[in-house]
Amino acid sequence: MRHSILAVALFTSFSSLAAPKCPNISELETQYAAPNMEKRSFSNHFNKYLSWLPSYHMVHDQVTASGTVTQITAKFDYGSITHKDLEFEAVEFYYRSESDSNWHYLGEQTTNGDGKAFISLPALPAGQYRIYAGVPADGTGAQGYVTVVEPGTQAVLFDIDGTLTESDAEQIGDYTGIDHASPKDGAYDLVRHYLDLGYQPVFLTARVYWYAKGTRGWLNWMGLPQGFLRTSLSNETSLFKTAEYKTAEINRLEAQGIEVVRAYGNAKTDAEAFIKAGIPASQAFTIGADAGHYGTTPITGNSYRVHLDGLATYPHADCQ
Repeated sequence: MRHSILAVALFTSFSSLAAPKCPNISELETQYAAPNMEKRSFSNHFNKYLSWLPSYHMVHDQVTASGTVTQITAKFDYGSITHKDLEFEAVEFYYRSESDSNWHYLGEQTTNGDGKAFISLPALPAGQYRIYAGVPADGTGAQGYVTVVEPGTQAVLFDIDGTLTESDAEQIGDYTGIDHASPKDGAYDLVRHYLDLGYQPVFLTARVYWYAKGTRGWLNWMGLPQGFLRTSLSNETSLFKTAEYKTAEINRLEAQGIEVVRAYGNAKTDAEAFIKAGIPASQAFTIGADAGHYGTTPITGNSYRVHLDGLATYPHADCQ
């Protein structure tokens, strides 16, 4: 009996030392059609008039530790100017794992007065999961991602506007659908380099949540997988509390088992958040007019080409 207990203890000890699972990037790059929802009438009669407007629904991506129940939040609204919330309406949730060939029905919920609906995703093993939240009455919906990680999963974090794009102002084009934001020179190769080395991608932006639709579209247009996209929950946070918001999000990621080994930004708020969240200054990079702020490592010029040359010997992620 004592030998059996010892064997279990040794197995548990060795298991805890094993490298975490590498992110399945090919799964993140695969596009899936929305699940088939059975059409029905609107629960709230007024809501049928909203369906004449373009939808800006979104699912808040989550990173969670393996074996942990996760609360999924979806936000439903219509209209590029008004952003009218879909209130007190029945919505459906679905999910699928890397190995699934079809969506699994998760359940039905009703939106609240803020257009939000919530549902719990059961505890799942490490891997990439997709969430679909949809409105059966008009067939609209949005996809999001839940990344379930083991302790020590290594990630590289990227701001978007002015970091992967040429400027902050270009987000307007993505939002309106008029034009895609121009990528900064070498931005695609920068992200792809870390993906090829096995790092989990994390995109942390101060864009407000209704920009999520355009942001996902831009990442797809760039040929970059998503995996985890975090947008701000309010204009106030986006404009006045950016550093606090990003610091809290990095801390939340690390509490779930993510190790942010490198981070890239362009704004003073990015630099402040990286350092306050405990990312070493030598691994926190900033580009543009504020490069080097708060002690971060500056990337000179407006291109990643020289920086990429220095990444030739950067090690693979510690994963399997």
